[in-house]
Amino acid sequence: MTLKISQDSNVEGLCKLTIEDDMTIYSINEIKSAISHEIELYQKFELDLRGVEEIDTAGIQLILALRRELISKSKELKISAASGVVTKLFKSYSINSLFDLGDNV
Repeated sequence: MTLKISQDSNVEGLCKLTIEDDMTIYSINEIKSAISHEIELYQKFELDLRGVEEIDTAGIQLILALRRELISKSKELKISAASGVVTKLFKSYSINSLFDLGDNV
């Protein structure tokens, strides 16, 4: 699993999460564990999924659960970039609008 976690020095309270690997049932627990350590530390999260080559329902469930948890804590989640496979699955599940992706991602 390749998850990069960085803080944006230009925006206070922003954590950038970059996933550069598969988001499947085989890797999701490791990704979830790494992200869960960051949730209390930041107010805003930016998720970069352009490096995701494979995603399944478990990956979509993780993204939706992260969104739900952040909303319940009055925190923000933005998906800044998504690979073609992620975009295709988002469209397939009709969840583009949840992440303000529109048709341009």
